[in-house]
Amino acid sequence: MDNLFGVIGPKMIYFFLLMLIGFGVGKLGIISREALPAFSGLIVKVLLPALQISVVFQRGATFAIFWEERRFVVLQLLVYVLLTVAGMLGSRLLRLKYPQRNSFRGGMIGGNVGFLLIPLIMAVFSEEGQSYLPVIVAVDTMYVWTVGLYFYTEGTQSMQGSRKTALLRRLLSPIFCAILIGLTLSSVHLTLPVQVKEVVDAAGTMSGTLGLMVLGVNIYYMDKHMKGNMGKVAVFIALRQIVVPLIVYILARHLTGPVEATLLMLVSAIPTMTTTGLLAIEYHTDVDFASNLVFLSTVSSMATIPMLALVTSLI
Repeated sequence: MDNLFGVIGPKMIYFFLLMLIGFGVGKLGIISREALPAFSGLIVKVLLPALQISVVFQRGATFAIFWEERRFVVLQLLVYVLLTVAGMLGSRLLRLKYPQRNSFRGGMIGGNVGFLLIPLIMAVFSEEGQSYLPVIVAVDTMYVWTVGLYFYTEGTQSMQGSRKTALLRRLLSPIFCAILIGLTLSSVHLTLPVQVKEVVDAAGTMSGTLGLMVLGVNIYYMDKHMKGNMGKVAVFIALRQIVVPLIVYILARHLTGPVEATLLMLVSAIPTMTTTGLLAIEYHTDVDFASNLVFLSTVSSMATIPMLALVTSLI
């Protein structure tokens, strides 16, 4: 893409301001810590699924898209393999042990697709780039909640029974189910009534703005005390948000088009998903370290993503 920095730079400022508003909302107590799960649930279980259905119908996507874009699917899977290797090498370099190793390796794989990648793609790309969203989300869901979940829960006492339950729950997430529903209806050439489609489109449009504000609220309530974790988090950010994305872009631009190469770079450049902290609580690993990863990777992404856009524009 030409002048990627000129497009992404202003958008990241826009995203940062929305997150800053959310941070202020949390600080003023407008949304309490106790109310935060309800707002997150609204976005993840209603607004983002609506956005996926809207995108599927707007692009006329069907299940055939996974075959038609099989090259992109393979390349995206390879991106996750590279992130997996980076997590393993980074944790060994830092000599991380259980339980910090879990969040480091798992967080390297699981990126913040819902609250950051989807709004970024919708804001930056035209229909050509947006048409890849169903593929990106489906591949991400399948890999993160199988391989990623393994690394998040490796060595935990609750890894046997609860992992299977968590895996099934995540694979059948509202966003993934919405993609399946949308692709099914589109594949058999069924359309939504006009009024229903307008409501779905409107709900999907709300997801970006509200999601970023809620992410800002979430950051306000996170534990921000580093407790000796700064160096480890810095290595995580360097690998997850700078080194791997640059490798991905340099390789991908020789294997696919500029739009696809940029999308793959962004998939690997987004900060770790906010669920990293929740998984640390659920599986009794290092909650403080997981919170540090989420907080600093999210805040730093406001600088690293525009920086990547600038560097790749010069390559």
